[in-house]
Amino acid sequence: FQENYNDASCKFILIDFENKNFEIFSSGHRNPQGLVVTKENIIISTEHGSRGGDEINKIEFKKHYGWPISSYGEEYVDSFKNEENFTYLKSHSKYGFQEPIYSFVPSIGISQIIELPNSFHKRWQDNFLVSSLIDGSIYRIKFNDDYTSILTMEKIEFQKRIRDINYLKKTKSILVAFENEKGTLGIISAKK
Repeated sequence: FQENYNDASCKFILIDFENKNFEIFSSGHRNPQGLVVTKENIIISTEHGSRGGDEINKIEFKKHYGWPISSYGEEYVDSFKNEENFTYLKSHSKYGFQEPIYSFVPSIGISQIIELPNSFHKRWQDNFLVSSLIDGSIYRIKFNDDYTSILTMEKIEFQKRIRDINYLKKTKSILVAFENEKGTLGIISAKK
């Protein structure tokens, strides 16, 4: 099925800056938002789904992630009301595509992902943070050892659209960029 499809999806490109050669690293992405390379050199991305289906993906070489064939979301059209007529296939692996680590249904308006150092707080070990626009929250996540599933997820509500987050090593704090007309920033730090 996948070989016969003209892939018009987003792709991650691997570029050799010395000799200017490049190749497609992975494909089948809808709208990537965040990207992190873990301390184990695993690539994790976040991407917007359609109506539902925001994804967290483990990015692997030469893998296809399903878009625009498979998605756990649906189109923003009236046919969404008719549950018998899906636009996208509701499996990735069944059709030769890579399954997401996790798919948010309904969508949270996923944005950035960061890996927190274990020095941030003794109760937050091997944790990642995922921010969201629609949901106005940050999700504290712990993956399993091979990054194929989520072991725990805690929702931390801000009730503001969160565009970006970043860890500040010098102050052991998390900078949160809220999306609004004033460009408000917030800072999260561990209690001492």
